[in-house]
Amino acid sequence: MSKRLILVLALALVVGMTCSAYAEVQNVKVSGDLTAYGVARNLHIQKEAGNYHRYNKSFSSIARIRVDADLTDNVGATVRLLNERYWGREQDDATVPVASSRGSENPGTTTVDIDLAYATLKEFLYSPLTLTVGRQELHFGNDMIMGDPDTNLAVTTKSAYAVPTGDPDLTARKAFDAVRATLNYDPLIIDAFYSRVTETSTSMISKDKTDLYGVNLNYKVGDKFGLKNTVVEGYYFLRNIGNEATAGVKKRDTTNVVGGRVATSPMTDMTFQLESAYQFGNRLTGALGENASQRRNAWALETALSYMFSKVKYTPMATAGYAFFSGQKNGNLGDNKAYRAWDAMFENQKFGDIANALLAQTNAHIAMGQLSAKPMDDITVKGEYYAYWFDKRYTDGDIITTGRGDSLHMSGRKFAGQEVDLTLTYDYTEDVQFGLLGGFFFPGRAFKPNQDSHSTRYMASEFIGSMKVTF
Repeated sequence: MSKRLILVLALALVVGMTCSAYAEVQNVKVSGDLTAYGVARNLHIQKEAGNYHRYNKSFSSIARIRVDADLTDNVGATVRLLNERYWGREQDDATVPVASSRGSENPGTTTVDIDLAYATLKEFLYSPLTLTVGRQELHFGNDMIMGDPDTNLAVTTKSAYAVPTGDPDLTARKAFDAVRATLNYDPLIIDAFYSRVTETSTSMISKDKTDLYGVNLNYKVGDKFGLKNTVVEGYYFLRNIGNEATAGVKKRDTTNVVGGRVATSPMTDMTFQLESAYQFGNRLTGALGENASQRRNAWALETALSYMFSKVKYTPMATAGYAFFSGQKNGNLGDNKAYRAWDAMFENQKFGDIANALLAQTNAHIAMGQLSAKPMDDITVKGEYYAYWFDKRYTDGDIITTGRGDSLHMSGRKFAGQEVDLTLTYDYTEDVQFGLLGGFFFPGRAFKPNQDSHSTRYMASEFIGSMKVTF
């Protein structure tokens, strides 16, 4: 056999192997988005040394690239890469502080992280069953309980947006490491999932892990009973936190959540939704000993009514809503009575942009109103108003910590404040969108003027400009 023939056969073999290796990929889609922020914020509402009347100003960006591959036999794979960083801060580790004119602060990071990485198996063993395995987003209900692994108030320290000097509410990280089974019995969809939320050791005997289990049922009632677009949803979630990283602690902290949601259109241009949930389980408290616990007994409720004036110029839409998250009566945090404070779990919501960045979603009554309009086809203007009351008042002199790490001194009253947000959105093209948000939070009498009561409360404010490009 001549050398030329051997070379031709070798090339044919290589080409054949290459073709067979790629023949399994039926279709590949590449997409992504780039978001740039310009932020000016003063989120300090009490006078303390060096933290009042001071704007934090920054530019930052979020870049994401997503690849979706369709394989044979109803198999798909999705990977999305993510980078979050502040401009002018070049460093590969967001956990290492850098020096600045304001002292030591979190740097930007040039690290590219894996945001999504999951495989989808459709008709897995059974025609209506879809199995999704890997790092994925989990959204159920109105995201009141499920939507963000570290809530909409915080973010992992691996992100450049981490506290104390970042803006954790701006992060795009929402994924869980999970296995999800979806049964599609149209109009009924059943989701069951398991997620390992945190883990500090892979040892079989270690209990220092946070596990999450859940079942969600979504039923599209349709246009029956004189209602339109009616959807009924019910769910059960269990969060199990191990604590054996602390010497002597044998029990687990468990939070069970059972709840439901209904969304419907009682008449043309009107939508109504209601979601409510109850928490029970076992809360560990060190106040009564290493393995002492309290019985959880907490409630939450959200409701909203919207109406679009479709026949009116500029098509305005008005929304009125109310939310309630139960609180704990002050003074029995460490006794053996029921613990009634709502646990925000993995919420991914926003009732006021500034309040969302400062206060946890618990111990609150929230009244809200929104009004939006489109003065031009590509421009939307929206105004929002929120009023906040604590469900259970704090004792005069108590100190609570904001999501950004500031200490707030409480006066013993219930009214927490008001917020006004104004948003302008401009759809430059189908792929490019500009946004401008102005927010103003007026603290109520629940907060002392400051820790020594010699000054006044301060209005918190922010201005956030954004540009998002989707491809």
